[in-house]
Amino acid sequence: MVAASHTSVAEREGIRNRIAEIERQLDEHRYRPGPWELVLKDLRALHPDERAELKGEVSRISGKLHRRDGRATLSLTAGLAIEGALTVIATVLIIVAQQNHSNLLGIIAAAIWVMTFQPLLKIGVGYLLGVEYEYAYLYGAEPRFKMRYGDFIAAPRWARILLHLSGTVGSPLGAWLATICLPNDLTIAIDVCWVLFWIVVAVNVASFLLALGGVRRLGPFKASYSSGGAAALDLREGLEMK
Repeated sequence: MVAASHTSVAEREGIRNRIAEIERQLDEHRYRPGPWELVLKDLRALHPDERAELKGEVSRISGKLHRRDGRATLSLTAGLAIEGALTVIATVLIIVAQQNHSNLLGIIAAAIWVMTFQPLLKIGVGYLLGVEYEYAYLYGAEPRFKMRYGDFIAAPRWARILLHLSGTVGSPLGAWLATICLPNDLTIAIDVCWVLFWIVVAVNVASFLLALGGVRRLGPFKASYSSGGAAALDLREGLEMK
């Protein structure tokens, strides 16, 4: 995709001033949703060098917006340790399921892999693309991870799309690997794994296609909530800018 051209100093400073105003509103507890999304849209249209100049401010305000509902957070290290430990536990359960011919243990192990492979893979791809993560937070009982959003915005569009698409791979991969690791006689567990695989694939494909077609919300769910939907929105925006 063709990189955006440099904007005028006045336009760039105008965006910086809007960012500063949003931060003031956040600090004074009077911010209302809307302006930040418009700023992000304008930021994505800037030249990469200009986006990089603003990434510290973008990350700081994104963090304030993310924390303003008082959600519980964990350090990045603690979150990764939990995901890693769950992945190891699931691996042990797969081995025990093999030895004891237990469909139930196989299903539990597959469900854990489906849950943990997605963030671990996406975080790994993010670091390869220069997008770091700040902290973990609890989403229900599962830790999730807050990316350093300034890094993400500063990345080229192809990298942002690739990062989101990597988030669609981990869960199907976890279900598929379970079907390979489980013995053939655990037919119930293998069938459940395939059901999990196709459900996740269908959700990812549907969210991608809907968002690519311009559907940004379906009921209470925003397209940007899913990795497939977020990738399609960025792709669609890039196509519209050509």
